[in-house]
Amino acid sequence: MAGAQLARYRSMRDFTKTGEPRGITSQRSKSALRFVVQKHAARSLHYDFRLEWEGVLKSWAVPKGPSMDPADKRLAVEVEDHPLEYGDFEGVIPEHQYGAGTVEIWDRGTWIPDGDAGRGLREGRLTFALQGKRLSGHWALIRMKRAERQQPWLLIKERDASAQPEKSSSPKKARAPAERRVSRSRSGSARLPDMLEPELATLVDDAPTAPGWIYELKYDGYRIMARIEGNGVQLVTRKGQDWTERFAGIARQLASRKLGAAWLDGEVCVLDDQGRSSFSALQRALSGETAAPVLYMLFDVPFLRGRDLRALPLSERRAALEQALGKSNPRSALHFSRTLTGSGEELRREACKHGLEGIIGKRADSAYRHERTPDWIKLKCRQRQEFVIGGYSPPKGSRQGLGALLLGVYDDARKLRYVGRVGTGFGAVMLTSLERRLSRLAVDAPPFDPPPRGRLARDIQWVQPKLVAEIAFAEWTHDGHVRQASFEGLREDKSPQDVRREHA
Repeated sequence: MAGAQLARYRSMRDFTKTGEPRGITSQRSKSALRFVVQKHAARSLHYDFRLEWEGVLKSWAVPKGPSMDPADKRLAVEVEDHPLEYGDFEGVIPEHQYGAGTVEIWDRGTWIPDGDAGRGLREGRLTFALQGKRLSGHWALIRMKRAERQQPWLLIKERDASAQPEKSSSPKKARAPAERRVSRSRSGSARLPDMLEPELATLVDDAPTAPGWIYELKYDGYRIMARIEGNGVQLVTRKGQDWTERFAGIARQLASRKLGAAWLDGEVCVLDDQGRSSFSALQRALSGETAAPVLYMLFDVPFLRGRDLRALPLSERRAALEQALGKSNPRSALHFSRTLTGSGEELRREACKHGLEGIIGKRADSAYRHERTPDWIKLKCRQRQEFVIGGYSPPKGSRQGLGALLLGVYDDARKLRYVGRVGTGFGAVMLTSLERRLSRLAVDAPPFDPPPRGRLARDIQWVQPKLVAEIAFAEWTHDGHVRQASFEGLREDKSPQDVRREHA
């Protein structure tokens, strides 16, 4: 069925010239229906609003973009169905191709139809709820008078607790100031979302000097969101992977707390002998090499006891979280991430002096937003980020498994750029485990564009760019390579396509 629905989409594109997906997936997602809004700088700037339905993305072009203001009835022109894979597409559509211009993801998440969505689409009145980073609450798509070619609809935000009457809710205007003007009255009872994406911090060089910031330690582990409803607890990664079984002990302890319907935000980590969180120590504990206790350091609570707290100031959310967790128990896996005392620069110096990864700063008055935001900042002590593995060299001497990993990051054109290699930081178990996993991804051609040549490519086994590694390093060289790199572990919670070079 999806193949027939995509016939028009495919007839309009030359897939030897455009990087847009042809579309091979026809099955809907297993967990929830997805939506995506893509900002499309074509001949004229517009926003493409897409809803997953019956194996495709039903699509509308919204010239002014969706608005959180119920008074703004936005024109939405129905266009051809797109393949499900288009929901992950970002890049540049070449000149002389249909829709030529830059496409980037502006928002995405899940949607829930009110009643029979198929009937709503046929009859021209579809109502639904969105659960995204920018868009939330209840919406309606209303078909206008039928047209011979492109069918016009209206996309309207319904009046509910998530509505924002300010005109700044338009995607063409800044939203941050309006979102920071929050009050207690904006919290209230709400249906618990099935999925929730975390707020992410922006890397900066220097700590702000203005008042109104709070600071916490930067933990070196896995970012985990906890969903609690009834007797059920679900632990999910940033990518939406269900890791409840992996952290079963944490899930049991959360289930024993009387937190009601809730979403909690925190970092799962393991402390080393010096009391510092260590990603490599967490990897060893998860692989069974050690019996070190796995901890859940909690620092935010978007939902608690059935109430949506996202619009409240961070300071109020953290106070509610600390009270809900109760008195600290050193034998518990659940811990409140405490606020540090001092200025940002003083705290970073202390963190670096003690060999910690860094600190996180947050605006005390900020609302919880499902995106990377300047309201949360990270101040690092050392260079460290994720890289995509594109190949490996053979071991030398008595070493087993592999020699070094070849690393890459994606650029704005979605090309994987080679940025160097890493040959230290591996334990014996990790070397053999990595070689076993990478050998199953072996390919003949390098995934890098352009590929390494000469001695850099000698005896290299190229692999599909499917695995992401966490790497610590001294600095970037003038030609864009990492220097003195050390392997910290694999990042199974990160998507390779999201790996870019971090810039403060």
